[in-house]
Amino acid sequence: MINKKDLKFKRPDFVIFTDKDGTLNLNDEQLNQILFLVKKEGGMIIPITGRTVGDIEESLRKANVTMPEFLIGDNGAVVYSTQNKDFIFKKVLDIEKIKKIINRFIEVGGNKANIRLTDGASIHAQDSMDVKRYYKGSKKVKYHENITEDFLDVQGITKVTLAGTEEQMQDIIELASKLDLWTDKDKTKFPTREQNNFRLDIAERNINKGEAVKALVSILTPRFGYACIGNGFNDVAMFEQALKDGMRIGIMKGSPEELIQEMKEYAREHKGKVKIIPQDINLANRYIVRLINIFKTRKRTMNFKERLKFTPPNNTKAPKQNNSTPKTNTRRSRNRGRTR
Repeated sequence: MINKKDLKFKRPDFVIFTDKDGTLNLNDEQLNQILFLVKKEGGMIIPITGRTVGDIEESLRKANVTMPEFLIGDNGAVVYSTQNKDFIFKKVLDIEKIKKIINRFIEVGGNKANIRLTDGASIHAQDSMDVKRYYKGSKKVKYHENITEDFLDVQGITKVTLAGTEEQMQDIIELASKLDLWTDKDKTKFPTREQNNFRLDIAERNINKGEAVKALVSILTPRFGYACIGNGFNDVAMFEQALKDGMRIGIMKGSPEELIQEMKEYAREHKGKVKIIPQDINLANRYIVRLINIFKTRKRTMNFKERLKFTPPNNTKAPKQNNSTPKTNTRRSRNRGRTR
């Protein structure tokens, strides 16, 4: 892993952390123009997702989307610099805990073809036709003859993902709790839609998107704050971190109502702001343009003392920052408070 002082980046004016699936529309023809506009205005876009870094890179390349300077994968377990081509940090699971999880999954009738492990860059899975069809020839997946034994040879496992019945997942959740591990359960199409499986992500307890955002913000020290966009319960820690810092969050309208209400209540207790983003073909892409306008206004109206107060806590020193794009609103608008 790279030393933080050797990182290649220019201190940004603002950072926008965004989930990918169900949030960022990679097929939008204007997405690269939006990303160019973010960079032109001194900002950064950083994908933050439950996928591996390798999977994120592959999907962005396939869509011909400009590669961001940083990627956060495995629900915050890894932070990767695409400029340095190395991990900034990577938090791995204890191998003995992994053994207990996998052994218990098999004991309760779990299918070894429904076991996946990630090492931050690649996915390790059972060699089966259903799994191969699911990943459609992805070069970031490594197949094993017997994943229940071969995982012992995988170095630096950051996350275990299981798929099966809700009863199986609940059994594993109880075991993970005893092992002091973090879990996230949801529906999944893996390995086939017909199986109607539930998915369970398992990682170390102190791993979440909120911790990753906090760590990277302390390195980048954006001058005018940051914002977070997402659509699921694995985004809660990220949303809470942003709202505690007095920043903005954007939640997709199709997100669970319980999540939306929980974040609105949390925002009332803190100084952050919540925006519900319309669920249309553009997903959050147009909201990113709106955020650029908000940060431009912040940059124009914030005085020096406000900037000092606005700097995220526990920051570290960062390097000084020395055409066809979507149009942004240049009219002066009232200062609506802190953003992120």
